[in-house]
Amino acid sequence: MTTNYLQMMIDSLNKKKDILTRIIALNEEQDKILSKPELDDNAFDANMKAKGDCIDGLDRLDEGFQSLFNRVRDAINANKEMYANEISIMKRLITEVTELGAKIEVQEARNKVKVEAMFRRERQEHKEAKRSASMAKSYYQNMSKMSNEPQFMDAKQ
Repeated sequence: MTTNYLQMMIDSLNKKKDILTRIIALNEEQDKILSKPELDDNAFDANMKAKGDCIDGLDRLDEGFQSLFNRVRDAINANKEMYANEISIMKRLITEVTELGAKIEVQEARNKVKVEAMFRRERQEHKEAKRSASMAKSYYQNMSKMSNEPQFMDAKQ
């Protein structure tokens, strides 16, 4: 029975590794989206949704892994030699998962800087557009106040 739980835990770690690899690909895609001069809102939203789905999957896997580990912890500790192969595989997978997690953190930090720069640029463009609209409105208001009659009259008659 414990061997089955250990195999389920190994499967869980492999799935986690696959999801983390998918997140890395999504981060690379996001980097390309953010590197373009104009933001593709639809592509960015789809990317964020896909990453959110991956994170939800990771949360479920982590909960399941912890639940399985809690069930077999005592049996594993009591019989380490008997489960040495499974323990070795899990250690290797945990190391790989940790390395993928570190790579994702670096990608996320880099993309965060790009997102902040994009928002600053968008705010600046919005502010400039707002100022231009305000100036145009003021100009048209001033122009409408002027009468169509000549402003200067010649005193000679």
